[in-house]
Amino acid sequence: MVHRRTTPMLSECAGAGCFQLLANETFAGDGVPKMSDLYDLDRRLLLQRALLLLGAASSGLAPSALAKAAKGSAAYLDQPTFDALSAVCDTIIPRTNTPGAVDVRVPALLQALLVNWASGQRRFEITQALTQVDLYALDQQGKRLAQLPPATREIVLKSYEAEAMKVVPLPGGGGIKEMLTGPNYADPGYGKLKELIVLLYYVSEPALTQELSYVHAPGEWKPSIPVTSETRPAAGGLF
Repeated sequence: MVHRRTTPMLSECAGAGCFQLLANETFAGDGVPKMSDLYDLDRRLLLQRALLLLGAASSGLAPSALAKAAKGSAAYLDQPTFDALSAVCDTIIPRTNTPGAVDVRVPALLQALLVNWASGQRRFEITQALTQVDLYALDQQGKRLAQLPPATREIVLKSYEAEAMKVVPLPGGGGIKEMLTGPNYADPGYGKLKELIVLLYYVSEPALTQELSYVHAPGEWKPSIPVTSETRPAAGGLF
């Protein structure tokens, strides 16, 4: 099972997809989150899901290849858009008692995916979503998202997300397409952006080694384990 111990924007699971159960969650306060039924995730599967979301022609990507690309890729996003991406990442997965999305370089990793693997349509959708979020912050607060303090950023993003992630029914029902790609959101670019942020966060070593506890299986049989506010989720098969 995978979940952060303190997740202001990740609490009640909904949606579909490999890791969409986390990415589609709504806002909530700090505390012990609900567990989602996600088992045996590994880094390559998470990256496969990311490539699917980006409309990539390739279905395989090693974490080391992505890290290398993030270091060597030319900048695709202009500075205001990259700042908006960093602000969204930091709001969705902030630093708590463990590293946040910005700490593990999710913005740089996502930019590398946009440059090297994303289709033109997906690249456009995601950059447009970032532009819309920034324009919404300017309209609501008179400043860009990155210029706002964390608490205000969360309020702004929560308000924007309430509309952006409304599910729009597809003509004739979703069928196989919705099963594979997830719900049809009012702002499809933002829906993909949020899921990609969560996927890339849990590809990182700090997320896997500090966010989660590893329980070897099969191990000692314990018929009853006390669950407290300090109990950490367990992860298996992550490496």
